Amino acid sequence: MMQVYVLDALKEFSDKRFEEALKYVDEAQRDKILRFHFDADKKRSLAGLLLSYYAIFKEFGLAPKDITFDKNKYGKPFVKDRDDIYYNISHSGNYVVCAIGSSPVGIDVQEHKNADLNIADRFFSKEEKEALATVGNKGAETEEEILKKRKKLFYDMWSLKEAYIKCIGIGLSKPLNEFGIVSEDGLYKLFEDGVMSDDYFFKKYDIAENYSLCACSKDDSFPENFSQLGYSAIIDAYH
Repeated sequence: MMQVYVLDALKEFSDKRFEEALKYVDEAQRDKILRFHFDADKKRSLAGLLLSYYAIFKEFGLAPKDITFDKNKYGKPFVKDRDDIYYNISHSGNYVVCAIGSSPVGIDVQEHKNADLNIADRFFSKEEKEALATVGNKGAETEEEILKKRKKLFYDMWSLKEAYIKCIGIGLSKPLNEFGIVSEDGLYKLFEDGVMSDDYFFKKYDIAENYSLCACSKDDSFPENFSQLGYSAIIDAYH
């Protein structure tokens, strides 16, 4: 069964904890983290790495010292010499998230910012654009309420698309407007070239206000809820 882990990195990683936690990663990883200009980016990067170690340790019993990470040619990370482990991480705003299981997974978290919703014309499929256009058509809502709902749906759709792209592991070599993920009878369905596919499954989680969190997998074994972790929990993998 897949597991989804969530960590509020900017809350859990104070400056002191960040400095302490750096000792748990190797020199190359530490140098890469410290190259980020902003402290928030450094904390998210370190938190994502430690969360990955924790998830693999928790679900597969592999100690951090026995884990070697690598990336495929599209940049998707994987655990070297362990083709039974599939994991994926994402971060945005305060949060770092990780999905892990025994079949291909992808996960994406998006903080709702002031995006130009018109970019949907370039990156969304016909089905997604139609769903976005129908927001507010069924009630007497104010323009502000309609815009708020449309913005939420936009970020939910973007997060679903990113989760799918990360699940299949080929990066943006697959144009975003060539596929769509929309809700059909309460379930999210993948459409490619207008044809519905049952090859992938999707789940949306409520993580926090003004955030979207979505996961994608080759099998429908999503946990009902994600597991929220704190700093001490992810450090336990090293003790």
